[in-house]
Amino acid sequence: MRNLSLQLFCALLAVAAFTLTFHSAAEAHVICGDRVFPTTLTMDDPGVSDELSLPTIGLTPTPSGASNQYGYEWDKTITEDLGFAVNGDYLSQHGPTQNGWDNITVTLKDQHPCIERYKHEELTWSVGLVREITGTGSVQLRNAGAIDSVGNTAPTLYIGKGLGDLSAGYLRPLALTFEVSRVLSDSPSVSPSAWAYAASLQYSMPYLQQHVKALRAPQFLTRMTPIVEVAMNSPDSGSPDVTISPGILYDSNSWQLGAEAIIPAASATRQAQSTGVIVQFHMFLDAFYKNWFGKPLIKRNLWQ
Repeated sequence: MRNLSLQLFCALLAVAAFTLTFHSAAEAHVICGDRVFPTTLTMDDPGVSDELSLPTIGLTPTPSGASNQYGYEWDKTITEDLGFAVNGDYLSQHGPTQNGWDNITVTLKDQHPCIERYKHEELTWSVGLVREITGTGSVQLRNAGAIDSVGNTAPTLYIGKGLGDLSAGYLRPLALTFEVSRVLSDSPSVSPSAWAYAASLQYSMPYLQQHVKALRAPQFLTRMTPIVEVAMNSPDSGSPDVTISPGILYDSNSWQLGAEAIIPAASATRQAQSTGVIVQFHMFLDAFYKNWFGKPLIKRNLWQ
């Protein structure tokens, strides 16, 4: 546990130093009316954008040692509502020691226009197709069973709902996001298909400050969003895997820094891991690269 704390401290120090080099203004994330849905750490948000998560660092104690992940995700818009993402992780496992890349995952996602028929309705949703490409990861890890040897395809629905339409002002900063997928295995007899569910509950201090009541508080507090994420993977055969992830997101104009605990919440999950942590630095590419990287390839909304 001491080594885990030291690794986390070094990771946080490196990410914090990196963030201090960036100062710019941008409009990013998923925006619906007055609501800005931030980037979540253990699930996907309900929108498309030009963004980069680098790094995402996960440190997880296991019965045989630590299992660490160092990941990236690049999101690129094709049109104003259609985008793709590429993500992967470098895995470092101890007991026995194994290192290498996980399989690459690609996502195609289409965002429906925000629903704003009434003031503060703040409802948005997307549909996507996620594909894990086997054979792109480490042969050593695949032979050891540490990464998937069978690919899968997951049709996915993403929903975001802000609660700005509530009458109680102190509840209006609350928001919910949901994700549900049917993970279809290429070979169910080897690796079963599964249902995957995720949800987050957020309390946006920026929303409170800007749209409910201005607080006499330090600026860094008004940029924070306390959040709890829950994720469950339920295979057609076998025990479900469930985690609960409470944490904090901090938003600047052009980047986001987030940190959450990863708490096992099912019997099978607790047997496989102890409480871990995840830290992510996320950049909005339209703040730094306003040409190809920071805008859609085709300036058109397919829904209009």
